Amino acid sequence: MRKTVTVFGATGTAGSACVEELIRLKTFKVQVLARKGGQEEKRSGLPAHGETAKRSLYDQWRAEGVEIKFVDATNHAELIPALQGTDYLVSCVPTKATESQYPLIWAASEAGVERFVPSEFGAIYEFEQFWPTDTEHRRFARQKAFIRRVIELAGLDYTIIPAGGWPEYYMLEPVMVWGDGNQKVAWSTGPDVGRIIPHVLSHPLSRNAICPVAATAYCTFNELLDLRERTTGRSIERRYVSNAEWKAAYEATPPGAISYLLAIGVLMTEGAEGMPLSANWNKTFIPEFKGTPLDELFPNYIEPFVAAIRAQLIATGELPAA
Repeated sequence: MRKTVTVFGATGTAGSACVEELIRLKTFKVQVLARKGGQEEKRSGLPAHGETAKRSLYDQWRAEGVEIKFVDATNHAELIPALQGTDYLVSCVPTKATESQYPLIWAASEAGVERFVPSEFGAIYEFEQFWPTDTEHRRFARQKAFIRRVIELAGLDYTIIPAGGWPEYYMLEPVMVWGDGNQKVAWSTGPDVGRIIPHVLSHPLSRNAICPVAATAYCTFNELLDLRERTTGRSIERRYVSNAEWKAAYEATPPGAISYLLAIGVLMTEGAEGMPLSANWNKTFIPEFKGTPLDELFPNYIEPFVAAIRAQLIATGELPAA
């Protein structure tokens, strides 16, 4: 009998890709837990889909046999019956909505859900929570590590899928490179993060395990930028930034999207090599999974994404107009 996977945060970048891959694989029965109209949704990147775009997605998924359940995501009385029959609950909420997972965990426990997959698709937070320098990102790391303890306290199994750096967020030029750029890093674009989730869940070793993946590529920052230059046909300006420089820049920058990215630079240049973002679990355990080739990603996804992020930062005043 097929397991039932319910995805929360399904209209975001990773969430929608996860649902699409679940549909394609036909390994699981698929459900989507959707917020009722009007409930606030926090975002960590580009603006959320509008209601018309969401309805279109829901209609497409229904046609593929996906059940959409609309709930008040803060109300246990609605969450518990909505989650009954779910085997695996996958949360794809953005970082800044991390706290929205607490009611999900309680309701999942009450509803008899077997496994919870929290939204930890970035660094290996078990390590980062103990890093020397406290930043906004490290505070999220402590919360995410705490959420894992809450999952265990609730009696749920878990699967943790750290996915390293999402390269689309680090390509604004001049590109600020972590240290000398020669440390191997797990790179996972948002869509590839979503795509790999069903494959990880299908593997028996993913139960109660931390499965750090490189869903797109496993290479150094320099190698990533070299490939970007080849695919775009132009030189990419690089600035090699030490840990002390990352910390100084973070401390001098007011809260916002740029400050958050600077905090990740502090993370990447502060820890021992191999601990914060570098891992390739999928190469060993699910080698059949193939990330989207970088020579396709740069022109078709990453470059347009970077242009949109730049425009958004200019509109909010975090970057000067060109």
